[in-house]
Amino acid sequence: MNDVYINEQQRLLNAIWSDGESGTDLHGFSAQGISIYRRNLLANAERALRITFPTVFELLDGDISTFLVHKFLKSSPPLQGDWGQWGHDFSDFIATTEIGVDYPYLASCTALDWHVHCTLHGLDQTLDQASLQLLVNCEPEHVFITFNNNVKLLSTSYPVADIFDAHNHDEQAQRDIAFNRAKQALSSVLVEHTVMVYRPQFQPQVTKLTESEGRFTLSLMSGNSLAQSLDTVRHDSRFSFQTWLISAIEHNLIHYFKES
Repeated sequence: MNDVYINEQQRLLNAIWSDGESGTDLHGFSAQGISIYRRNLLANAERALRITFPTVFELLDGDISTFLVHKFLKSSPPLQGDWGQWGHDFSDFIATTEIGVDYPYLASCTALDWHVHCTLHGLDQTLDQASLQLLVNCEPEHVFITFNNNVKLLSTSYPVADIFDAHNHDEQAQRDIAFNRAKQALSSVLVEHTVMVYRPQFQPQVTKLTESEGRFTLSLMSGNSLAQSLDTVRHDSRFSFQTWLISAIEHNLIHYFKES
């Protein structure tokens, strides 16, 4: 019974993805029925992607976005029943498109939107206060930090944090400031930097890290010890671990400290 159902579903999917309209291409289904399926599927897909990638769809014209959704739907059909879990590879797809080549910051904006989406729907995690004692009892060589799963890092050369704020900040004045910053950055020499997404309470936040903050945080998240990570910023006299730690705790970046 299951094999029959799976085969029937596969025939339906093959018909939906087919570009042809002949009986063979439609695998025995009616052209009218498949046309309805296609329209509904495309509408659901576009609705889902607009929710998950709001910044990107603000940047795209309507005709272009519908075309991209159709192409993405064919190249990476959803495998889960939940549309909200679909789209992890949309950034890679955008990078291969003509508009992604013409406007290369779009792929990074797409990746940031995905990180924000995942952070928004991630499980709540808070600091294990007892594990802080390891900072007193252990040498930095043996201390490792496990971050909150809702913390995401994105390395990019584009002002995606400002582009995000220009379209998503609650205050119009801040949106205008972010828009001008993004416009200025795109017209200047692009510099590689790290953007962090985190969730201190209920809503995800996006911030651009300093060079040292990015290097230090990336080192810790890559599994290096506190000592190894501090070594990456030893030449920056402005970096303070104490200041970073207080901020990390306030912003709910750390899940727990562990000894190894």
